[in-house]
Amino acid sequence: MKTAIALSGGANLGAMQAGGVVALLEAGVEPDLLVGSSVGALNAAFLANHPGLPGALLLADAWVALQRRDAFRFNLANAVAGFLGARDHLVSPERLAAVVRRWLEVPQIEDAPTPYAVVATDALSGEAVLIDRGDAATALMASSAIPGLLPPIRHRGRWLIDGSLAASSPVLQAQALGAKEIFLVNTRTAPRTRPPSGALAMAMNSVSLLTARAGAQQLAEARRRAAADGGVVHEVPTGEPEAPGPFDFTQSPTLFARAHEHAARWCAEVLGAGTPPRSPQRA
Repeated sequence: MKTAIALSGGANLGAMQAGGVVALLEAGVEPDLLVGSSVGALNAAFLANHPGLPGALLLADAWVALQRRDAFRFNLANAVAGFLGARDHLVSPERLAAVVRRWLEVPQIEDAPTPYAVVATDALSGEAVLIDRGDAATALMASSAIPGLLPPIRHRGRWLIDGSLAASSPVLQAQALGAKEIFLVNTRTAPRTRPPSGALAMAMNSVSLLTARAGAQQLAEARRRAAADGGVVHEVPTGEPEAPGPFDFTQSPTLFARAHEHAARWCAEVLGAGTPPRSPQRA
């Protein structure tokens, strides 16, 4: 059976997915395909360009090294222009684009060592758009374009934004590409005990709540299809930590370690993989 690892959206929680993927690879899971939405698309591309356990550990190190200023630069003039309607975004995409270019070894999606695809959302129709060929940087910027924060990306005649809006859990897209066994690594966090501080944080949290609910529905539908088609869809646990602020990148070492611990335990219990070697702590 074609095996896929599907990676959900989750903004600055990407280190959780690195922990989950490291545990899967340690347990012997060898993906034939990677599919991701939003931050999951960035991680899928990195893993496809740097295959195997060494690549997954490199991804963890990349998340530990990543700081907010590497991906986002807030500028008062840009923010005011966005709020007044002179721009369609609040933050310049230049720094995130630089991160994308650093993480890519192969510029075309179809030339990566491991096949992968990313999911974006059509900004006008709301439908999911699956991209598995063409310029990787453009596809990743489209899948990561948080609406309002980053500008939409024009691609093949469509305006595209954050893939999480249409496919927070891109398991149906993995099935569309022929995957029979799918491991979904998400970025679910514990329920908040108080609202987040700040208008932008509140807006992003509200969107996250909606996409999480839609992602659960997508997972349920994918499992129904798999049951009828002789496949299987696993959801790999990553620990459900408390959510950091939307622009807090300092928690990556803890997020990685917690996700790896929970995913490794699940692999031992469900896949019968035994106790995998303990991954080096990322610090």
